[in-house]
Amino acid sequence: MATYLKLLTTTVYDRVGGVRDHIIKLKHYFNKANELKVELSEKFLKWLILESLPTSFDAMKLTYNALKEEWTLEKLMSIVVQHEVSLKKNETHFIALVTNQGSNMKKKPPHKNSIECKHD
Repeated sequence: MATYLKLLTTTVYDRVGGVRDHIIKLKHYFNKANELKVELSEKFLKWLILESLPTSFDAMKLTYNALKEEWTLEKLMSIVVQHEVSLKKNETHFIALVTNQGSNMKKKPPHKNSIECKHD
């Protein structure tokens, strides 16, 4: 029981694999703890899931906390996965932009009024 509780409360999303796999892993630990008569609520599991996500998910967390309605675990997982896809798209566009800008840079010719110094 202690092992599953520790895993449940200390596991954070490390971006290895997808966020869906991360949530499924936490849900597995949650179910194992409940099977051992710990009786944790699903609301607590959703809170743990949100807390285990990195700061790149903060906007989504704020949205969840601002809503009056509570998402189901399935809806939470769906929205978190969509957010991850959006983050990956933005990262890809940013990398492509940086790469393209870097390859298009040309060395500027010296200014016509500049003095060129030669050292022997």
